[in-house]
Formats: sequence, C-alpha cells, structure tokens
Amino acid sequence: MSISSPPARPSVILATLASIAIVLAVCATAATVIVASDATRQHAAHGGVQRDTPSYAVAREQLYQVQTLRAVVDSMVARLGPLPAADPVDVAVMSRLWQLEDREASTTAAAVWIPVPDSLLPLDGPSIDRARLVRTLRRVRADSALDTTEFNRAADDTLTRWTARWRQHARSAPLPPFWGYRAGLPGVGSSFDLPTRNATGLVALAQLNELAGWSDLLADRLDGALARGLENMSASRHYLDSPLMIDLTAGLAMAASGAELVARVAGRTGVEALAAQAVEVLRISSTRGSSFQALREEAVRDAADPDAPVMLELFDDEKLPFAVRVEILYAAIGGACRSTREVLFGFAPEREATLQALATKWHNDPALGPALALMPAAARRAREAPESLLPPEQWPTRGVLDVLLPEPTAARAVACQQQF
Repeated sequence: MSISSPPARPSVILATLASIAIVLAVCATAATVIVASDATRQHAAHGGVQRDTPSYAVAREQLYQVQTLRAVVDSMVARLGPLPAADPVDVAVMSRLWQLEDREASTTAAAVWIPVPDSLLPLDGPSIDRARLVRTLRRVRADSALDTTEFNRAADDTLTRWTARWRQHARSAPLPPFWGYRAGLPGVGSSFDLPTRNATGLVALAQLNELAGWSDLLADRLDGALARGLENMSASRHYLDSPLMIDLTAGLAMAASGAELVARVAGRTGVEALAAQAVEVLRISSTRGSSFQALREEAVRDAADPDAPVMLELFDDEKLPFAVRVEILYAAIGGACRSTREVLFGFAPEREATLQALATKWHNDPALGPALALMPAAARRAREAPESLLPPEQWPTRGVLDVLLPEPTAARAVACQQQF
C-alpha cells in the first residue's frame, strides 16, 4: 500500500492561513450578531430600544386601546345611516389603486388580485399636488394663516371623479379581511411574496376628502363637513380589522383624518358627546409605530431561543389587533438572527414547526387563517434559501463574506442585517 507524501510546507501554511481566515470571518459575523443583540438589550434596560420607545407594558396597553377603536368608530359612523354592500368593481379598483405598473410586472400580483376589466382600471391617480395637499391640510388643522390662492388650488383638486369613488368606497358596509384578494391567495408561496395595497394612494384619497370637508367648514356648510369626516372614519373600518400591518396603519390614518374634522364640526354645533368621541378617536389613532416596535423587539429578543414564550403569548392575546398579532410572529425569524449558531449554520426547523402548528390551528379563521397559512413557507425559505430574500442590489454581497463564508451563511448574515 502506497503512502501519500505529505503536502509541501507552503501548501500547509496556505491551507492553515485560509482556515484561520474563515474562522475569523465566522467569528466576526457571530460577533456582529452578538454585539447588536447586546446593544439592543442594554438600550431596552434603559427604557426602550430608542429613547422615545415606550416600555413593553405601556406599549401593550396602548395597542389594547387600538383594538377598542373600532367600537367608537362604529358608533359615530351610524350617523351616516344604513350602508349598502360594497360594489365589486369598486373593491377591485381600491385594492390595487395606482399600482398598475407593479401589478403588470408581477405575475404573482396579477394572479392574486380579484380581476377587473381593463376598461375600469385606474390609469393613474387623481391629478393632485401631494406636497401642496399635505401642506394645506397641516395649516388648516393648526388654524394657521392660509394662503387663499394655494388653498383654492388644493380645494380644486378635490373636484375629481376619484373623490366620488372614495365616498362610494367609504359609504359601504365593512369589507371582510383580505378583501380584493382571490380566495386561497393563488400564486403566493409565502408571506414574503404577498402583494399589499398601495396605502399611499388610499391615504391620499382620504386626505382629498378631508380637504373637501375643510372647504365646506370654512364656508359654513357644516352638514357637508360632517359628512366628509364621517366618510373617512367609515372607510377606516375596511382596514382596522385587517391582519396586514399596512392596512392597520392606513386605517388609523383615515380614522384620525375624519375625527379631526368631526371634532371641529361638533365644536361649532355644540354636540359635546360627538366632540368627545372624536377626541377619543384622535387620541387612540395617534398610537405610534414605536408601540408595536417595543412589543416586536421584546418578542425578537426572547425568540433568540426557539422555545421562548413571549411571541406566542402576544399572538394569543386577543386584546391586540389582528395585524399586530400576525406581525409579532415574524419574531420567529427575527429571533433566529439573534442566535449566532443559527446565523452561522442555519435557522432551527423548530421555528417553522411552531408557525405550522399555528397555521393548522387557525386554518378556518377568516382574518388569521390566510395570513398564517403563508408564514411556515416564509420560515422555510429563510432557512433553506436565505439568498432568495435579498434584492439583486444586495446579493451577491460585495466583500470578504463572498470569499470566506459559505453562501447560505453570508446570505443569512446580510438578510439579518437588512431585517429581511
């Protein structure tokens, strides 16, 4: 039996140096994750991740109040009278407002939205100057001196077919969760692929309608001003019970937009009960995203251990809005980024199993079922193909990680830095 001769000394040295370099790179990656986690823990110990982030207990209580907002809005909107069922075409158009280019570029989006004839699709948004609209609203809300010419130009923007369409949308019975999507969400493999509504376009229409109300108020057309405010609040009911965070955020903005106007009208007419309700809506709807961030950070820190309980405790808390409960489950993935071993060698399959158990349990729930059904696949994708989560401009990475680390490890490190 022949015995292979030992490799030449220079080769041994090079191999050793390469091994040391890989170990150092791995340790550096691990250190990045650990240091980031430690910094977060220390910030949290001093009252939150950011200076203006509320404590965990305060944030949770604030989000409980968001869940009660719907009842107050329902009580106020009853003044509009019975609301008819939504028009199917209006639902389809509103779900994809001003997203024509994105939809055509994505086969997934084209498959999942409820179809609508091309002749009825919006070719573009209303012809408005968004900066002028926002600036005018800010001034009129604050009772600041108005530039009459600019105000009149902004008010002219409200005279559009889109304002009428928005009012039709607002004055319909509340829509079910996932309205505008086809049943079963065809073509959507995981929650990372789910196309969402264009909240910017929707909020812009709410702002247009609000400005129309302010125009009525300044002209002493109080009935018209009240109707515009209540319409925006009524529209918020299509979004507040959604399991999608972008919908909840848009719904809060719409509720505040309407309540601001209703409060002013009620103050002029002396209807104290209505004014008090409007002020309550404004208080609750001003809940900042930092409240959700405080809960999410706590869940992510805890989820560095795949068996940690905070994420599941928050998800089971029915006093939290649907969207918050669903978003908290992403801690199953975010928590893996706090686990150095998982960043280096792969996310634990227990995370996917936890999400799968929840998806099975809540399968028939109209709000939570469709959202949870997408999450196990998202965890699997993060575990098995992390590089697929990075946009082209971020992957492949440029630097030492490309050369020294296995591709999945480098992808997990970059994806975790980018927070997916």
